[in-house]
Order: sequence, then C-alpha cells, then structure tokens
Amino acid sequence: MPASLEEVSRRAGVSISTASRILSNDPHYSFKSRTRQRVLDACHDLQYQPNLAARALASGRSCIVAFVVPRVQETPFTALGSLQVLAGLEEAFSARGYHILLSSPRLADGNVDPAFTQLMQSGYLEGIVLDGHFAVEPLLQILQKQRLPCVTIGHPNYPYTIRADDDGGYRMLVAHLVELGHRQIGIIGLDHTLFPSGRHRLAALRAAAERHGLTAATMPYVESRFGRQHGVLLIRQLLAEHPGLTALVALNDRLALDALHALRMLGVRVPEDLAVAGHDDLPRAADVLPSLTTINQGLHRWGEYAADMLFALAAGGEPEAVVMQTRLVVRDWTALPCILLHCIVLSCTTLKGTSQSCTALTCFYKRSTALSCTSLHFP
Repeated sequence: MPASLEEVSRRAGVSISTASRILSNDPHYSFKSRTRQRVLDACHDLQYQPNLAARALASGRSCIVAFVVPRVQETPFTALGSLQVLAGLEEAFSARGYHILLSSPRLADGNVDPAFTQLMQSGYLEGIVLDGHFAVEPLLQILQKQRLPCVTIGHPNYPYTIRADDDGGYRMLVAHLVELGHRQIGIIGLDHTLFPSGRHRLAALRAAAERHGLTAATMPYVESRFGRQHGVLLIRQLLAEHPGLTALVALNDRLALDALHALRMLGVRVPEDLAVAGHDDLPRAADVLPSLTTINQGLHRWGEYAADMLFALAAGGEPEAVVMQTRLVVRDWTALPCILLHCIVLSCTTLKGTSQSCTALTCFYKRSTALSCTSLHFP
C-alpha cells in the first residue's frame, strides 16, 4: 500500500500542512533547508508519490500550465524554435513545482478546435504560455473570455509578451552582408496570414536595408512553404528571375536549411556563388556543413522570462513586455560575393610591383571575411 502524506510528515517530524507546502513548492511559505531535506528524505524512504488530483481538489491549484502551439501547417514537433522555448519552459516551471501541458489546437478558417475551448473552460489550468509567432487571435479571444493568466511569445501587439529585438538583429545582419560587398539581396519569407511574426521580421529587414542605401522595395521577396520539394521550385524561379543575386536572407533557419538543399540540387555553391543567412540560431544551424550564419535570439531563456511573467500576472501584477537582445552569429554561409573575389584576384594578377599592393586589396575585406591577408598568394 502506498505511503500517505501523514506518514511522511510523521517520519519527518513536521505537521501535515508543512509537508504539503514543501512538496508543492508553495511560493507563499519558506522553510529552513534542513526541514525541507527531512521531508524529502522521508518521501524517498517511504517511496511516497503525491496524488496530484487530490492535491488539486484540496488546494484549488493544479500546478499545471499549458504551452499552446497552434497547428497551422504541421505538428508543433516540427516547429523547431517552439521546441527550444518548450525546453526552457519545462526547466523554469518544474523548478517551481509546476508541470507543462503541451496543447496544439487546429486552426481552420479562423475556427478553433472545440477540444481546446473545452480545455480552457475546464478549470484544469493555472495559466497559459501561447506561441504568438502564429496567427493566434482566435485563441486569444477565447483566453480573454476565460480570464486565464496568459503570456505570449513572439507576439508584438499583446501587452504581456516576450519577443526578440528584430530591428537590432537585422541591422547587424545587413551591415555584415553590405560590408562583404553584397548589394543584390533576396528574401525568403512565409505566408503572413499564417505566420504574422514574419511580417515584423520582414519590416525590420527592409528598414535595415534602407539604412545601408539599399532600395528595400526592389529587393526580391518570395513566400515559401516548408518542404524541400517546394523549396527547389521556389529557388529555381527566384534565381531565374533575379540572376544577379549574391545573397539570400531567410526569415527563419528552417527556410534557410530548405534553401541550402535546393541550392545544392541546382548546383549552386554556398557561399561561393550565393551567401545565405537565417534567423533563430537553431541547433542544426551549427551542425550543417557549411554552418549557417544566423541571428541568435536566446530562445533557451524565453521560458525563464515567461515563467516570471506568468507568476507575476497570477499574483495580480502588471509585468512589462520583455524584448530579448539579439546577436549575429557569423558562420560559413556568408562570404565575399564571387564576382568581387574574382575582381580582387584579377587586380592582383595584373598589378606591377611588389605583393604589398595585392595584400592591401585583400586586407580591405579582412574585417568582415574569413580571408586573412596571407590566405591569397599571388606570385
């Protein structure tokens, strides 16, 4: 027969209420570390397993928070950025004695899966973290009716949100590409009706391009669907219509990885023929060869901030939105445009005099490329 909470409290030498509060990580009470350890040791010795259903009935708290990732095109397990956030959420909430429930409601023509509405009305959840990179307005309307504490990630127009500094990230990325000599830059995005966060990334990218003297309105832009077969058709069409492109910016890493596959299928070398950059810095970005230049937005930390914000809301607070700092991660997928590198080589081979003149030409680009002043040798 399983041990009871009463037996645990008796073994630890504390009251039942004290044992219960320690095991539930009740934030309203603090206990000495040796008292807490006695209760944990008693649980271990007696192999005690708390009855979560009974605890919820007695306390009115389930200690369960839902992470909601809408099923727009595919399952949430293919939304790689969302999975990084989920890992951070699980770590942050489990440290406070809470559990994460993953919900993936289907959205069809603005209609929400009835099972999701039923879950929100069940009284089973204490709060919601909603992935706002997707089209979530129908879900927000349901949540606001239920008055559940809710935090969004990636949603720019909700008061309690965590999002990346897209403006800062794209300023760094465009500056990097322009310093390399890229002026003809194409953009790969997603359907804004399904992924409205892409609209804000696109606006940030175009604003950064204008700051560097590029005409954003003339930058080729295409919307892709996830999938390698579609990517090959899209990239072939893009390069046929804009043969002068020297760089592509994908608005997330998965699109960039699909683009790499398509370019290889078409015989286009990365970065020799075409530089490619992404956004998110997913784990795969560093693992592929060549590795992907991308924008890191600290996704692993979003869960920590979401937990803090949700608990503040539940306590009646008014937490401020969090804007996560971004940083540019320069890897192998960006380099000098092939034609510019060819001009440097041509100039060096036709120069008369010492090799110092040639060195000066290559050193001009040393700050923004992997080339060193001695990596090109011209006799």
